[in-house]
Amino acid sequence: MIEAVVFDLGQVLSAPPDLLARLAERIGVPPDALGAHYGTDRLAYDAGSDAAAYWGPILEALDRAPDDDTVTALAELDALISMELRDDALAILRDCAAADVTVALLTNASHALEPAIAAADWRRHLDHVFVSATIGLLKPDEALYRHVTDALGVAPERIAFIDDKPANVDGALRVGWTAHLWRDDADTRAWLTRLGVLDQLDD
Repeated sequence: MIEAVVFDLGQVLSAPPDLLARLAERIGVPPDALGAHYGTDRLAYDAGSDAAAYWGPILEALDRAPDDDTVTALAELDALISMELRDDALAILRDCAAADVTVALLTNASHALEPAIAAADWRRHLDHVFVSATIGLLKPDEALYRHVTDALGVAPERIAFIDDKPANVDGALRVGWTAHLWRDDADTRAWLTRLGVLDQLDD
């Protein structure tokens, strides 16, 4: 019996197609130019390094001044864009919250994401939020999954987890979670229905 459902954020719940375009517009460069640098040192940023350490080199590479105001604005915008959940994903989150399970979010993300989540309207559907930068561990580190297991107070096999990265799913499986690789919202709903978390929808 599943007692807790844990969602990843990026792609699983939120996949804004214009993320790079909106960030690039704020900087004043083409999206492709930003895209060439956006992933550089992202793991360190999501593991807890500060915004200046991540955005500063990106701005310098794009011939923009890495002043504090710009760095702060980019960090906040990056997080806010990630708050835009797809309608079908939000419906799944809401339905899980209405079911008799604990609902949590586990995401590799920067410090800026936690206050953005706290202010999001959909935060009320979550019992717990786990952000890698705050914890200091990244998926697929097994220590992170064990940390979440302890915080949830649920046996590992009774935790259902959805993530879009195979390595993250494998990490969860290694600690005994019931994990599933994200494909799309319909597949997520079908999987949670098979597990008995969600009710079968009438045709």
